[in-house]
Amino acid sequence: MGDLLIRNLDDGLKQQLLEQAKQNGRSLSEEAIHLIRRNITANRSISTGDWLRSALGAERLTEEEIAAIEASRHEPEREPPRFDE
Repeated sequence: MGDLLIRNLDDGLKQQLLEQAKQNGRSLSEEAIHLIRRNITANRSISTGDWLRSALGAERLTEEEIAAIEASRHEPEREPPRFDE
């Protein structure tokens, strides 16, 4: 499974998500996945890419950010952290 990093998340939105996750007995990540999955399923009439673009609004990646993402695709996988040391 892949990971998704969300940068510059408004503190108020994060707090709402944390509270909603707690009410639903889920972790923050589980709640975010649930909401994304629910909204994608509800919006099957548009493509996932179109939905994501509409969710991002006017936010766009810079050329440098796009180049960094492309470069990272060619890097070797990192070892997962070890917590038993």
